[in-house]
Amino acid sequence: MKSFFNISYSTFALAAIFFVGLSLELSYGFGGSYDGAATSTKASGDQTLPDALVDVGIEEHLGAQIPLDATFKDEQGKEIQLSSYFKNNRPVLLNFAYYKCPMLCNMVLNGMLNGMKKMSWAPGKEFEVVTISMDSKETFDLAQSKKETHINALGIAGAENGWHFLTGEESQIRKVSDAVGFKFKYMPLSQEFAHSAAVYTISPKGKISRYLYGVEYRSKDLKLALLDASEGKAISLGDRIVMFCYRYDATAKGYVLFARNFMKGGGIVVILGLGLLLGALWRREFNRKNPVESLAVNTTV
Repeated sequence: MKSFFNISYSTFALAAIFFVGLSLELSYGFGGSYDGAATSTKASGDQTLPDALVDVGIEEHLGAQIPLDATFKDEQGKEIQLSSYFKNNRPVLLNFAYYKCPMLCNMVLNGMLNGMKKMSWAPGKEFEVVTISMDSKETFDLAQSKKETHINALGIAGAENGWHFLTGEESQIRKVSDAVGFKFKYMPLSQEFAHSAAVYTISPKGKISRYLYGVEYRSKDLKLALLDASEGKAISLGDRIVMFCYRYDATAKGYVLFARNFMKGGGIVVILGLGLLLGALWRREFNRKNPVESLAVNTTV
C-alpha cells in the first residue's frame, strides 16, 4: 500500500507540473481589441469598380478615437454632443443609416434588432446604441418615426432610453464617419446613398473596438463585441469566462471558440482537481500512519 501511495504522489505531482507549464505557456488576457489589417472595398490593380462603388467601403481604424465633440440633433430635435452617450461607462453600438433608405439600411437595423432581442444585455442598461443618419437633409421627425418603429419591434422595456437616432449637418456626419472609416457616396440619379453594411462597437472612452460586417448579427457576436469594447468595466465573472474562451476571427467575420484559451481554462480546472485529490490522499495517508493523533484531533474538534 505504501508503495502505491508513493507512486501515486509522484504521478500526480508530475501531472500537476505539466499542466502548470501548459497553463503558463498558453496565457492570454481577457477581452480587449485585437490587431487586424485594414480592409477596404476599393479595387486593386487593373480592376475597375462601378461608379457607385468608387470611394465606398470601410477602412478599419481599430483603436482610433471617434470625435465625441461632434454635434447632432436627437429624435426630439434637441442639439446634443456625441459625448452624451459615453457618460455611464457603457460600451456603444454604433451604425450609420439614412431613414429613407429603401433596403440596405433597414436590413442592417433589423439585423441589429434581431441580435439584440436574444441578448442577455439590453440597450440603456449595459450598453448604448447610436444610429447616425448619413443624409444631412433628413430631419429629427424622420429619426423619431424610425426610432418608434424599431423600439416597438424590439420589445425590450426601457430600450427607448438606450437606442438613439440622430441627424446632423454634413460636416458633423463626415467627422464621425471618417474617424470610423465608413465611406459612403450620394448618387444624384437615384437619389440614394451607396454604402457598405456594418456596425461598430466603441469603448466608453470613444475608442473603436470592433467591426461587425453584413446584415445579420448573431446575439453572441454582438455581446462579445460589446464585452470587448467595455474595457473590463462592470463585467461579471460569467462574462469574463465567456470572453476567455472566445476570440474574434476576421476570416469568419465573427467570434469563434479560442482553443488555446479553452485548453488553458481546462488545464486550470485539472490543476485544481489534482490539488484537491492530492490533499485528500495526503490526509488519508497521514491518518493511516498516525491513527492515534488523528483520533485525538477529531475528538478535540
